[in-house]
Formats: sequence, structure tokens, C-alpha cells
Amino acid sequence: MTKFLLPLVCLLGGALAHAESVETVLARMDKAAPSFHSMTANVHMTTHTAIINDTTSESGTFKMQRLKDGQVRAILDFSGETDSRQIGFLGRIVRIYYPKLNSYQDYDLGKNTDVLNQFLLLGFGSSGRDLANAYTISSEGTEKLGNRETTKLALVPKNPDVAKRLSKIEMWIPNDAAYPIQQEFYEPSGNYRIVTYTDINLRPAIHGKLELKLPPGVNKQSS
Repeated sequence: MTKFLLPLVCLLGGALAHAESVETVLARMDKAAPSFHSMTANVHMTTHTAIINDTTSESGTFKMQRLKDGQVRAILDFSGETDSRQIGFLGRIVRIYYPKLNSYQDYDLGKNTDVLNQFLLLGFGSSGRDLANAYTISSEGTEKLGNRETTKLALVPKNPDVAKRLSKIEMWIPNDAAYPIQQEFYEPSGNYRIVTYTDINLRPAIHGKLELKLPPGVNKQSS
């Protein structure tokens, strides 16, 4: 009998794992948010484009910092990929540098800067209170990612303007942490993006403001 019970117990192990309540997860994020200043991680991003039924995956690195004035700056680096590029979120400017073309483009976000900051901080440095104000949040149970037990949260934007661009976000929060190790962003069009974080460091040595450093002679493209 034991040889039949053991596989069943192993199979049910994930289902029997404890899913934390939304309130418990948000309270832990509230506690951690004030001490957040910066982070680095390796990222793996999968992007699905519904209209052409195409899915691509790429890996890179991510750095982010929150300055004393509340400004958020970040650099997403996919230099090792076929579509080589570095993306700098630099206040109201998003700068994309293409090493193979030795060129870059700048995009001025203007009044949308605060919205971008919210998304960059989503789960990293966000307080649970802020998330609850901006999203309707529910638990989708427990799920094991790698060797970590997580509680999966679903966030639906309350702001109709945000909902036009983003229908839902899912976050996988480890039961021993206040940040996600995976996020999935859903668009009304059917497009989605999954971002997985590994080797997360919440106390990296970042000196001064994060900048996207460009080489001499780089060409600026019109955006």
C-alpha cells in the first residue's frame, strides 16, 4: 500500500501547500516598502503577440533604484540577445540604445512618468496599501516556482484608463519574501508578457543615479 500512497502524497504536495491570504502578503509588503532603495536581478522575459501568434523569449539583467525624491530609475539590459538593446528608464525619459547600430532613441513620457514609476515599482518597493488602492487584488492559490513556495496574486486595475492598456497582472510572491519572483502582464488585445526574476539582490552597490551610458559617437534617432 505504501508504494501507492507515496506518489499520491507527492502529487498532492503542491495542492496542500499553504496559500497566504491577500491581507498577509500586502502587510508584509507594507513593512518592507519603506526600506527599499534599489535592486538588481537576472531576468527572463517571454513576450506573446496575439495578432501574429508569435512568442519570443530573451534573458538579461535588470537594475532599479528609488531616489530620495521618489523618482524611479531603471536599466533593462538585453545586450546578449539577437535583438541587442539596453532600455533606460530615466525619470520622464525612456532611452533605448541599440549597440549593433550604435544608435539610440529617446521617448519623453511627460505626464505618464508617474504611471511608469508605479509599474517599475510593482512588487519591488510598492506598499501593500498602494497596491490595494490601485488594484482589485485576489489570491489564485499557491504555486511552486523552482524550489520556492509562492502565493499567486491577481491584480485588476481600478483606473479605467490603465485597464484599457492592461487588463490584469499576476504576481508570484514567495511566502518568505515581500517581492515577486515572477510577474505576468495581460493586455486586452491578448498580448502578454511574463517576467521571471532570479538572483535578486535588494542591497546592491549602486553609486549615484543610474544612467544609461552611451559610447562616444553614438547616433541619435528621431523617435
